[in-house]
Amino acid sequence: MSAKRVVDTQANVAAPAPEIRTGKELGDLKAQIQEAIAHRAYEFFEARGHQHGLDLQDWFRSETELLHPLKVDTWQSEKEITVTAEIPGFTPEELKIGVEPRSVLLWAQVGPGQDRTGAYPARAPLALLHTVDLPGPIEPSKASAGYTDGLLKLILPRAGAGNGAGKTPAR
Repeated sequence: MSAKRVVDTQANVAAPAPEIRTGKELGDLKAQIQEAIAHRAYEFFEARGHQHGLDLQDWFRSETELLHPLKVDTWQSEKEITVTAEIPGFTPEELKIGVEPRSVLLWAQVGPGQDRTGAYPARAPLALLHTVDLPGPIEPSKASAGYTDGLLKLILPRAGAGNGAGKTPAR
């Protein structure tokens, strides 16, 4: 797993960065997310006394718990797409990023035994799932991330940006 690090230029020390997953590792991340949703859906089933027939309702309710509104901004240039997202309440190690050529998957889950009594915000979610559709194709293997004070910043180089591909012709 290739967790990339970002250097804090003020302190000149390497700060932990969220893990970026592509290819097979991205498939593993999606399986982990599906397992978390299934586990939560089963908890709803158990809480209802094992009453059958409401499995879809349980699944959708589980997904709804993970889908929290995020402030996400996207900027683009000829060479890269930059995505920022406000994701307070998680550590860089708890945040996983799946990168595909046209989308980014943000997944955060509080680790086992983590105390969140002093977390900001006080009602921070225990897990979070968000998908960002990108305005153009990127090179997933060249993506980099930084996460400071609840703000995630992704730099996503455009596919073929080095050889002039991906430029929009002037009209």
